[in-house]
Amino acid sequence: MLQKYVAEFLGTFALVFIGCGARAIVGDTSNFAGIMLVHFTFGLTVAAMIYTFGRISGAIINPALTLGFAVSRRFPWCLVLPYWLVQLAGASFASFLHLILLGNKAVAVHFGATLPKAGIGVALVLEFILTFFLMLVNMATATDRRVNSSAAGIAVGFTILACGLFGNSLSGASMNPARSLGPALFAGGQALATTWIYIVAPLAGALLAALLYELIRGDEEEAKLVVEDVPARREDGDRQKLSS
Repeated sequence: MLQKYVAEFLGTFALVFIGCGARAIVGDTSNFAGIMLVHFTFGLTVAAMIYTFGRISGAIINPALTLGFAVSRRFPWCLVLPYWLVQLAGASFASFLHLILLGNKAVAVHFGATLPKAGIGVALVLEFILTFFLMLVNMATATDRRVNSSAAGIAVGFTILACGLFGNSLSGASMNPARSLGPALFAGGQALATTWIYIVAPLAGALLAALLYELIRGDEEEAKLVVEDVPARREDGDRQKLSS
């Protein structure tokens, strides 16, 4: 299990360190070019982490998605809390390094923390909806045998990009409790006070999407776990060959 925990830590660390780091370097994201750069960075980073760690830990790097996979029975419940802990640790460590390496640039943008710019109500609804669709895409690419696994990184990365471009100026388009809470712990103030939005809404959105996908999936035989035991399957295959 250590390999899985390290993979989730590194994946979430990369998401926050590179994505929120880009936010700190860009500074003002009121212009379209700045918004594009930041959310392209988030999307490409997630895509890269999926291709890097997908076979090891599932590259979930998101507590909301972790819960969704567990509720849909595609991920072990016993790993939910450990995954949450290492995901939050990875995000927090990234923000800690931003404090050391970027200093005032990181402070000026609240360490990349997400804020409900359009109001609490709008942020709650928007984060719920955006995470809902992110979870649907993840359910299809990670738990359905009919979807080519090589498409996972591209599909999820572009979903994050599209959601980010839409929600940036409204809620920040977090869709990820660890991505919001890690920076907020260092930013404090309003960022920390409103973090509950980016915990409650994504968890609820992911939960509904996971259950809905299970209802519309169709054939149960087409379902698979987020992380399948590939070595075990190979050993079983070797035994069958030897016995025949």
